[in-house]
Amino acid sequence: MRRGKSVQIRKFLLIDSAYKSRILRGDKVTTIRYGDYEARPGSEIYLVITPSDTAVAKIRITGVRKKKVRELTNEDARLDGFSDVKELLRELNRIYGELYGDDEVTIIGFEVVKRFDEGIPFKWLKGLNYREPTEIARLYLENQEKLNLNREMDFIMRRIYNEGLGRAVRTFGPKKVQNALLKGYHALHNRGMI
Repeated sequence: MRRGKSVQIRKFLLIDSAYKSRILRGDKVTTIRYGDYEARPGSEIYLVITPSDTAVAKIRITGVRKKKVRELTNEDARLDGFSDVKELLRELNRIYGELYGDDEVTIIGFEVVKRFDEGIPFKWLKGLNYREPTEIARLYLENQEKLNLNREMDFIMRRIYNEGLGRAVRTFGPKKVQNALLKGYHALHNRGMI
């Protein structure tokens, strides 16, 4: 059996975009990973779709179980969005290379708690210390007088809060919106409001 140290899942989970619709429909409520993964049940993290690196949802970890490949069942496959264990194993072998019966996998259960219909660029989330743009905009608008930045910031934040990130980006452009969010985050952080 191949061994390595465990992978910690703390802020986000990367998933191939091929699974996005199954997850958002609720047809896929687990992800099966080769190796040893650690995640805290009850913790809320971002679901990030690759290769676009876009957060499409916030999920809650519902459970973490370890199994040997040979112990996987049709029920495990169904929860992972596959029709049976054979289909699941074909996909796992495609992703990880040939797996053997004694190889260990980690089954991470999750539920979607919040969808981001337009998605949030993952690098923006990281830059905002994993705070959502609408949360930054809300806090900014609540503290606008104390922060007193500029009218353009006020307009951008109001657009994000009232109409969503996508609409703000279409109106002001991605660079201006990203810069406004970063400036807003740092202003809030420096005054201990976040």
